[in-house]
Amino acid sequence: MKSHIFALTAFLLLIFYVDMVNAKPFSSCPHIGYLFHQSENVTLINVDGRTNHQGSITGTYDAVGFNDTDNYIYGLQNNNVVRIHNTFASEEIEIANLPEHNFTAGDVHNDQLYLYAKSEGIWAVDLATKTAAQILKAEHASYNLSDLAIHPTGTLYALGNSKNIHRFDLSGTLEENHLALSVSSGLKGVRDFSSQFFDADGMFFVIDSLSGEALFFHSLSPSSSVEDVSYSALSNFENVANTSDIARCNQAPLTLKGYDFGDAPNSYGTSLLSNGARHRVSSRLFLGLEPDADLLAQHFPLFDNNETGNDDQGITFTTATLSQGSTAFLNATVGGFANGHLSGWVDWNNDGYFDSGDEKVLDNIPLNEGSHTLTIDVPMDASISDAIWSRFRINEQLNISPTGEGGIGEVEDYPLSVTGFDTQESYVWFPSQGGFATLAFEDRWPFQDDYDFNDVVLKYRVGHIQETMTGKLSKLTIDIELQSYGGGYNNGFGIKLDGIPSSRIDTANSFIIINNKHHDGVLEMPVDPEDDAVLIFTSSLKQYFSSDCDNGFLRVDPDCELDMNERVTASMKVSFNTPIAYPEHLHPYLNPFIFAAPNDNHGFDSPPSRGLEIHLKNFSPTIKADQNLFTSEHDRSSNPSINCGVENSCESYQNENGIPFAILVPSDWKNPIEGKSILSAYPSIEDYISNDEEVDKVWFSQPEASKVYSLTDEE
Repeated sequence: MKSHIFALTAFLLLIFYVDMVNAKPFSSCPHIGYLFHQSENVTLINVDGRTNHQGSITGTYDAVGFNDTDNYIYGLQNNNVVRIHNTFASEEIEIANLPEHNFTAGDVHNDQLYLYAKSEGIWAVDLATKTAAQILKAEHASYNLSDLAIHPTGTLYALGNSKNIHRFDLSGTLEENHLALSVSSGLKGVRDFSSQFFDADGMFFVIDSLSGEALFFHSLSPSSSVEDVSYSALSNFENVANTSDIARCNQAPLTLKGYDFGDAPNSYGTSLLSNGARHRVSSRLFLGLEPDADLLAQHFPLFDNNETGNDDQGITFTTATLSQGSTAFLNATVGGFANGHLSGWVDWNNDGYFDSGDEKVLDNIPLNEGSHTLTIDVPMDASISDAIWSRFRINEQLNISPTGEGGIGEVEDYPLSVTGFDTQESYVWFPSQGGFATLAFEDRWPFQDDYDFNDVVLKYRVGHIQETMTGKLSKLTIDIELQSYGGGYNNGFGIKLDGIPSSRIDTANSFIIINNKHHDGVLEMPVDPEDDAVLIFTSSLKQYFSSDCDNGFLRVDPDCELDMNERVTASMKVSFNTPIAYPEHLHPYLNPFIFAAPNDNHGFDSPPSRGLEIHLKNFSPTIKADQNLFTSEHDRSSNPSINCGVENSCESYQNENGIPFAILVPSDWKNPIEGKSILSAYPSIEDYISNDEEVDKVWFSQPEASKVYSLTDEE
């Protein structure tokens, strides 16, 4: 790792010149990090305590790493491999088969020194046998790397100066090893990430030597096909200018995040004094979107709304209330790279204690990283209350109790609402709870384009939450996933609720999660509170993905595999102020549409922005749609009024032959590849359209295989 040094305590560094006879290894796996400068200096950095002292040394070092096999630091000096002692003096080591390349990045793992040279490759130096072997070819080493770091699992990562995080698969032979993935970190500006390391729990720590900014990425997972590159920023370090590398024992955990406690009233065992449930927080294993630490236990009514991480979000129930005698579905989101066991308790009798017997609802459920659907049975005699407390704990070890200290993991407490049958809620899904429909748009409207219907393709699902007894609508849950993007323009995505005024949306309890990040503000600001509600997922779909395929297109070219790991998923939860009667013409799939992103001209002289909307055929636009676009160019809408949806009288968004500019398929669907018209990819759709959609109703299941993009083949 690059040259900086982390010190756990305020430690005064004394640098002396000492005979090599007196040189010794460093202490056994020290928590401090050793940050090396290009100016013959070294800095000790205490990541937890913020101490930072600097002193002079003899010589400069680069591509360094701490070897926990013998407690020495290894790296390069004048492009020669050296062993660095606890006095920071060094001795050169002769390495067989190591070429004289310009190595710019390195780290040590399991008695191996890994060295990277741009346009040359990666070499592994066996420190026991003092021999080197190339493990990555030059064709995979085209990145400007100031440092690299080895994950505890042995996977090599590097945050390049392009701000992309690279993950290399070095598990095979030289012929097999390759770049596994490269994903944007979202960081901006000119950077020099000269100091990078992993701790024992898989936290990836990085220092920018230009700004002193310190970041740690807590959700990297070598086994996942998609990396979560969310990070937290610490206060900037001083004395990090012109640094070349850092060395730190990767077996030493960072204690940045402390412990996680529960939130329930203290009678359940929450505070430390009551032997409260607690876990050491780590990116190795956690619940929810990111590890959540508490500075101290803050039990109800205070809760843990601290600023040190996302609060409880790892367990979600599919209904807002649980009903006596019912089976409740919940979703457990597990993060990290370790396997865990989930246990849960619910205080069904509401006596203020978790009984280890019949109130244990989940028992050692083995879970790994990802989202998992689980069920619990609600007793017929469960207390009816708005605040029945529950506790869920994930732990690496088995048989954890509702209180006491666990290992690495997390505890989350939730108040649950339990009702009798008369207020039970039920779900109605489109197309089904476990499946998706498909939305496909042509984004050139009102112009007629190639009709390949791959400009924007979304997997789409809507859940209607109703009061069982009244049938009234109380909530909506809407899930999307970006399947393909073959449009040159940038588009937003929204949904109009025909017949439901904006004033009925409970904005405080409505939200959206995009790529595991929470966002408030789902309701577009209406002109009038009684205007139909418009829900906005995003005004720019392109901000959430990048593709190296031609034109930046996503999954429309079967000959390009550079986009196969790009994923954009979102889930919107919409609550109403009070349950509402269903509007007569509200479709089960609502009224989805795309619109022009701000500052994107969409083929016009000036950007049409929000005024350009593209809906399904014979659906109504929103009040913000530019009515002047209808009947222009190739559009032949005869009734595109904003109220035509509730009046069931729309004649909109179609050309002179009745061909739409957007379609909804009630199942998974393979979109045409770039440049192939839907008429050639799905020949039977022509009869379907020309016969008022009364024949060939399953046209979407009969593609010409060579003209559609197959996600199943890709994955």
